[in-house]
Amino acid sequence: MLWAIHCLDAPGTAGLRAAQRPAHSARLRAADIRPVLYGPLVDGDGTTAVGSLIVVEAANRKQVEDYALADPFAVSGVWERIDIQAFTPSQRSPVRLTEEAAQVPEGRP
Repeated sequence: MLWAIHCLDAPGTAGLRAAQRPAHSARLRAADIRPVLYGPLVDGDGTTAVGSLIVVEAANRKQVEDYALADPFAVSGVWERIDIQAFTPSQRSPVRLTEEAAQVPEGRP
């Protein structure tokens, strides 16, 4: 099942986010559950990070909660709010997050 993890940063945590980013990124690539899509949420300027969106494949909500709460951004206090929702892509979506489309090519993180 797919899950969307929507996280909003606490005010004034840009420096902490930058410091924690390598650990956060490494964890995304070595996760126990399979990340399908992820990236920063940005302000209207298109560059200032204000949070994160992560779509993962996991068996249940508890797995996703444990995963999100153990993320370096969560542990260090970058994320002020974490919302988790089950996600089903629309049949009419221009981008389909099917199992085949979500596969990571060999040799890529």
